Amino acid sequence: MDIKRIVLYKIKSGLSFEDYLKGSLSEYDSVVDAEGGYEVYIKYVNARGSEKTEEQVPWLRFLNSGFGSKRYTFNAANHFPRAIMAIKFDITSGSPSHYVLAFGQHGDVFLDRNKIIHDFGIKVGMNICDTERLRRVQTTFHESISRQTERQASIGANLRIFGINSEAEFLRTISGYVKAEYHGIVESFKGRDNISIKLPRDRILSWSNLVDICRRLNERYHSLDYRETEFKIYDVLRHETDPEIIENLDQALCAKIAVKDFGKIHLSPPEFVESEYFDFCYIPVREGVVPPLYEDLRIEDLVNIPRRRLKGLTSATLKSWNIYTYDSEQNSAFVKWNAYQCIVAEIELSGKIYVLANGQWREISPELQRKVSGYFTDRNVIGDPTFLPSDINIYDSKRNQHREEIYNRAVALADSGIFLFDKGKVKIAGQGLYEICDLFQKDKKFVHVKRYTSGAGSISHIFTQTKLYSHAFSTDAETRKSFVDWIDASSEPENDKKDRVLFKSLVPENSSDVNESEYTVIFCILHTKQTFSIMDLPFMSQYELMLTHRYLTEDRRYKVEVVFRKININDSV
Repeated sequence: MDIKRIVLYKIKSGLSFEDYLKGSLSEYDSVVDAEGGYEVYIKYVNARGSEKTEEQVPWLRFLNSGFGSKRYTFNAANHFPRAIMAIKFDITSGSPSHYVLAFGQHGDVFLDRNKIIHDFGIKVGMNICDTERLRRVQTTFHESISRQTERQASIGANLRIFGINSEAEFLRTISGYVKAEYHGIVESFKGRDNISIKLPRDRILSWSNLVDICRRLNERYHSLDYRETEFKIYDVLRHETDPEIIENLDQALCAKIAVKDFGKIHLSPPEFVESEYFDFCYIPVREGVVPPLYEDLRIEDLVNIPRRRLKGLTSATLKSWNIYTYDSEQNSAFVKWNAYQCIVAEIELSGKIYVLANGQWREISPELQRKVSGYFTDRNVIGDPTFLPSDINIYDSKRNQHREEIYNRAVALADSGIFLFDKGKVKIAGQGLYEICDLFQKDKKFVHVKRYTSGAGSISHIFTQTKLYSHAFSTDAETRKSFVDWIDASSEPENDKKDRVLFKSLVPENSSDVNESEYTVIFCILHTKQTFSIMDLPFMSQYELMLTHRYLTEDRRYKVEVVFRKININDSV
């Protein structure tokens, strides 16, 4: 039986066999074919699998359980072959190419994966595939929450059939059939950090034509043909998988945190927070002592924990720093995430800009940067409502914290046409209680207030939350009823003299009566600078604001305004 499937890895340029093959080269068999222009190293192992006894067979454990002593015994250990083949070709040229084939179970165990080119398989796949005959697509959906998705077609289908959102989804893996001009070397493939190819039925694999296959795939890796197809979305926000680049980015990140340079670093919840009844903390409850509690995640608070060492900081250290949620009823703190998961950072490396979010690094394309800035240049999204004042001091002397709720209460107290919803819990889709907005204004304006500092934890997150809240308000009668119920039930002193009948009349009972174009969503961002604009936000906050604005105004029909208000943080009040 001839080989019909092979898995190929491409090795980074400038390396030798010793650099990427594990163990001593004396453990490998080597062959040099001067006429063919290639050199090969092979390592073969007859590996022993794990031993299995009756304890690892559930039905044997069941049968034995009915006897006084073990009646049925079993013992076996399988063996399986595995091998790695490293091939270097164009050996007389100044820049030979290295490829690796892995055979058998875990054949790549002898390969240093830090030395492979991690976008090899997907780039080759995009350049050789028949875009009308794709079989499977795996993507990452990037917002404040990263989601892994996979779509599979029953037969080869066009990329459009998979319904990828080119604004927010990024390719991780593709598989399918190849264009006609590649039928002679590949029938079908799966591309990711390596490429798995199925050979044509009449193709007999030999060492010499393996070199020919690698040369063709090598040319396809360097091609930019995919940019002329729907696969051009790959370059929008490319997921970085190269361990060396990631290590360099982590080192640059840790260096900035160590000197408290938080200009483009902040914390943000890596998933949607369903309740705001709890506070965050960075140390656990010890002997019943409540640790310092925080309403938002802030990088300054994280690093200023007593006895927190910043010297010699590494990404492993960041992953060991826990972030807790505090339950006042139980007086307990529960681990929610680690710090690395919550860090959102922008780092420039070798002339490129990378973003860390949800524990993953991505490279921002220049095209995406121009697209985001152009989006806001072409649209008048900045508002200036008179009912949202500037220069309010948000220092809470009782809690010794700066809190945006001080701003919300001051605004609601000063204006009879504003109902305070800060801390108001509204049921959405029959489950969970959410703070659907901070302020509700009589002209049908939902106001979401967030304070921005370099370490603000909720700027990007609030954009994603608002999409959920706005959709629920439009489509879910129970959400609107819960909204009205809160207006009736609110005991906040700022709402005592408000015309509750008026505010309730602004919320239709039936979804068919909701006219979204009558409502405005306002993002009120509090800051302490003399001037502030959208371009002062971290790039990913700009990006998520763009996605949210587009969703609310195009997919829905809301009006949207972004408002910046300078605040005071004077502690001596």
